[in-house]
Amino acid sequence: MNPLPDSAPTAAPPTALPHTFIDWKRAGLYMALTFSTLQLLGEVGAMMAIPLYGPMSVDLSLTPAQVSWALLATLLMGAVSTALLAKTGDLFGHRRIILVCTAVIVAGYAVSAVATSFPVLLIGRALTGVVATQALFIAIMNDRLSPFDRNRAVGIIAGGQAVGITIGFGLGGAMIALGASWRTTFWLGGLLTLVGLAAMYRWGSDSDAAVRNVGKPRNLNAVGLLIIGASLTSICVGISQSTTWGVWSSPTLAFTLLGVVGLAAGLFWESRSPRPLVDTALIFSSRVLPAYLVFIALGIVGIMILNFVMGWAQTPSQLGYGFGFTPLLAGLLFVPMTVSGIIAGRFVPRILGRTSPRSVLLIGGLSYSLSCGLLYFWHGSVAGTLVGIFLYGIAFSTLVTVAVSVIAAQAPSESGAGTASIYVSAALASSAVGTAVYAAIIGLGTTPAAPLPSAENYGIGFLVAAAVALVAVLAGLTLSTNVSLTGSTVHGH
Repeated sequence: MNPLPDSAPTAAPPTALPHTFIDWKRAGLYMALTFSTLQLLGEVGAMMAIPLYGPMSVDLSLTPAQVSWALLATLLMGAVSTALLAKTGDLFGHRRIILVCTAVIVAGYAVSAVATSFPVLLIGRALTGVVATQALFIAIMNDRLSPFDRNRAVGIIAGGQAVGITIGFGLGGAMIALGASWRTTFWLGGLLTLVGLAAMYRWGSDSDAAVRNVGKPRNLNAVGLLIIGASLTSICVGISQSTTWGVWSSPTLAFTLLGVVGLAAGLFWESRSPRPLVDTALIFSSRVLPAYLVFIALGIVGIMILNFVMGWAQTPSQLGYGFGFTPLLAGLLFVPMTVSGIIAGRFVPRILGRTSPRSVLLIGGLSYSLSCGLLYFWHGSVAGTLVGIFLYGIAFSTLVTVAVSVIAAQAPSESGAGTASIYVSAALASSAVGTAVYAAIIGLGTTPAAPLPSAENYGIGFLVAAAVALVAVLAGLTLSTNVSLTGSTVHGH
């Protein structure tokens, strides 16, 4: 795989289609809000399910292992399906694939709501993991929004993601507090997603993919895609189950190493394909790889912070630490993240229009690590936790906005969704890593006779999160200085 030189020309090839940009106020803003709503609903669906697995496991008589697999099913489906669906969109049109994905998620909620056994629940939770829409959004925005408007749209989508995390935890906790069943909650999730599907049908534009590929062979390189998807699944299984099987157990090592080897083989296959999912030279260049590193940091740190804050907040205060909150009150601790996400979504795109993404990425990475450090010092008080989460939300939304904007700007028109699918897969796999790290830290010093973690475990968790967050700083340091989001010409356009 030859690295893509930083001096690679950014002018559009002579055969490229001229893009028809839509007016921001007339249609672009509505499309961005629609994409943001779908992103928000995706986070709601993932987060609201977490408080529900307690009553759900009782009703369905689930074992702890089955609960773990029900949680993992959504993650694995995302790892398997994202690359394949993104490439399908690049060949046949992105809007129709988004509509199909959203309809499948609605069906997943319905299947989960009526589940009377573990296999049916597993199928329903897996169907809600069809999250390729994130990658497909980028391909549409590349063709329909000017670079400046695209940055604004990415900011709105990042804000929706931050809002969705809070609403998800709050909704799950609220349903428990109101005495509603987990089935009712899933029906509500399906109804909300159905509203998002209608909004996509009404305001979601399409890209030029279908027109761009008229008269061209639309061969789907299924071999490489299946290898990559299966390898990511194997890695997720190995890492997420390591706390059950043992970190150095044969199954853990076998699944993890097999996944790593398979991923390398899949990327090698792609590098040799005449019509690859993505340009592997672009993936490993200093123009795009740092943006993928950001999502590795976000995936690991994000799941750790969510679990440690929620765990601390719900620990009975009689133990001498924790707040003793209900799931609803614990979820409300993330309200500051909603506020800060909206603020960052509004101002970060403007900053990117005036300065280099490298500088913003560095500041965002440092702030991300700092916010985790502040939670280490302040998580003992409610006020300190709220301030720490507010700063965390600012950094989180900043990093998402910059990284997605960089990927969108560098993605070639013919493989926009495919290029973006890598960051979605990286985030999913990293979430599995973060879950395993959280489980390992929270279990330090515990025994079957004394299963509750000590206060020190939470402190260690926040410090480890702060250290891992420095990966985002490394991303900022290694991002090419030639990457700019202020001009109107970008790679592949």
